[in-house]
Amino acid sequence: MHDGIDKQNNIISHIIDGSITIDSVAEFENLLKAVPNDPGLHRVFADLLKKEKSSEAAADEYGNAAKLFIKAGSMLQAIVSKSLEWQIFKPSDQEEQTFYSSLCKIGSKDTAIQDFFIKMTRPEMMIFMNSLALQLFPAEKTIKRFGEEENHLYFVVSGALEENIYHRLKKTEKAQKKSTRNLLENDFFGEIYPFEEAKLSQSDIETITRVELAKVSKSSLIAICRKYPNIKLLVEGLYEPRFVYDEEAPSRIVRKTARSQLPTQLNLKIFQDEPGKTSLSIAGFAENISMGGACVVLGPKYKTGHPGNLTGSRVKVKIGLPIAAVNLFILGTIVWSKAVSIEGKTMAVVGIQFEEMTETDRQLLKDYHYGSEGEQNLIWTLWDIFMEK
Repeated sequence: MHDGIDKQNNIISHIIDGSITIDSVAEFENLLKAVPNDPGLHRVFADLLKKEKSSEAAADEYGNAAKLFIKAGSMLQAIVSKSLEWQIFKPSDQEEQTFYSSLCKIGSKDTAIQDFFIKMTRPEMMIFMNSLALQLFPAEKTIKRFGEEENHLYFVVSGALEENIYHRLKKTEKAQKKSTRNLLENDFFGEIYPFEEAKLSQSDIETITRVELAKVSKSSLIAICRKYPNIKLLVEGLYEPRFVYDEEAPSRIVRKTARSQLPTQLNLKIFQDEPGKTSLSIAGFAENISMGGACVVLGPKYKTGHPGNLTGSRVKVKIGLPIAAVNLFILGTIVWSKAVSIEGKTMAVVGIQFEEMTETDRQLLKDYHYGSEGEQNLIWTLWDIFMEK
């Protein structure tokens, strides 16, 4: 029973991420009869109907997707779906109010984007939605290069990206050091604030999977902020944590930001979607970890076959938290996987997107990001031992 469900979920995830396509409207309608409550499927079906010039049906499906995304607590995805519906048919004042009220019921969660949108008034929300432009990119596509002028604020609607960040060393101002982080669904990027400063990109960003982005240009955002000063305050709040880190002393920055880049020891239980196959239990380290997901190195001794076979698999992540002497369990999905060479060894690396956590687990994970230097040294020692195996 569970194998059948896992296989169905795996197929659905591939349809949503674009690796499996259905070009027949009739076939898609039959699929939705079997799986009627997945917002991502309704969004993909709406895109197909729009492509087939069935405008009215496409608008209905975008509306259905928006309702289901709201039910799932996915605010950005709901906003994007509703924006696409309203591009086809202009909404009435009552429709705008109904949608805005529905979003408010989601409330503010522990994500910067969710907090950003929920604090807008209805007129602010509507003008901001109208300013968003959507872009779809395939895997392994460069979105932004180091040194390019920053002109847009981007929101990650779906998919995963890798950002390679370059830091100029203050002593010589010639050498550069590099760090890497993953950008997942509901993350944002684009250094456009403060508006009066012209900024150049300090990173390269490339897609790992198929990615959908919602972007607003710097010039449009400046015009919106002139009309609605509250949005400027919200933009400032969106970037505020970055300003805090930049202004603090280097040792303080290490304690507050390096945790997400430290190798974090964990265990994975990967559920198989084929009948008769048992779940895989694998130890590994997260190269970086956030409230939304983690990039996990499985290690050289694990033979998982082609790494791509793991994409779409459901997974339970067990994280040992020394700060609380407890184990944290989080369910998620492997959204990308690949083979990489680390210190001369070929290893499988997977990107895991976390699902909803309890408030207790969320707080424990948040607290873990701000550990002491002693704890960080201990983790690096564990990483060295792991690499020697």
